[in-house]
This record gives sequence, structure tokens and C-alpha cells, in this order.
Amino acid sequence: MAMGRPPTPTERKRRLGNPGGRPLPAAAKVVALPPVENTAPDHLGAAGAAVWEVVAGCSWIGETDRPAVVMLCELFDRRQDFTARLQQSDPVLYTDKGYAYANPLVGMLSTLDREIARQLGALGLTPTDRARLGLAEVRAKSKLEELLEKRRQPGA
Repeated sequence: MAMGRPPTPTERKRRLGNPGGRPLPAAAKVVALPPVENTAPDHLGAAGAAVWEVVAGCSWIGETDRPAVVMLCELFDRRQDFTARLQQSDPVLYTDKGYAYANPLVGMLSTLDREIARQLGALGLTPTDRARLGLAEVRAKSKLEELLEKRRQPGA
């Protein structure tokens, strides 16, 4: 696992006026990525297809990200399957000698959740990762902003 701060996206450096002063690639040479196709792959289940619809609408996800998006959708399908199987069985199982042990699906589901979170972050689909990519800013409204907003509303 890499340690330290992740690199700042070039788009963010441009927006900030290139604070580091390092040379940036010419804006004219930047190629726009084709958007990911709206139709989900046929092999996806209900959970994966639902995730596909949400992710396909993200402006920063391009067709080159398709394998990562398909993997994320497959992970959600697998999670739905594991959850359904776990609901049909007991979370605690017993050996033939009467010793209790945790259902292996519990551990598999936990591992799957970590992998989904990692994949969501890699695609910039969490608030923190969107902010890190320079796509959005995570912040709460200050009291002053709330008061100004109330003042601008008619009838306030």
C-alpha cells in the first residue's frame, strides 16, 4: 500500500493556478475520454446493473475505466448473493462435536466490503476521493453562509 499524499490531479493544479510551479502538459494536448456506455453488460445481476446506471452517469468515468466499473458491479452482485445466502443460514455454525464457529460467509462478506470500498475510492465515487481528485469539495456550510442563504430566500 502506498503511503503519503496522493498526487494532485492536473485539472486541480490548473484551477489553482499551478501553485507548485512545475510544468504542466499543454491544455490543447489533453484528450477527452469517451464516456462509458450507458447499457450495462448482460451478465450483471440486479445489484450490479443498478450500480452501473449510477456510475455510467458520472462525468469523470470514461470508457477506459470500463474494466474497473464492470469489476465494481460484479462485486456488488457477489455481495448481494453472499447476503442472501447468509440470511438463509445461521451466522454461527457447529461442528459434529458441538464446537461453534463463525459462518465463513461472514468473513467473506467483510472482505468483499473492503474490496468494494477500495474500488469505489479508485473510481472517485466517495466524497473524500472526489475531493482528492478535485471533482468536488467536501465542506459544511458556515453559520455566515447559512444566514446569507436565509436572507436571500423570499419571505425570510
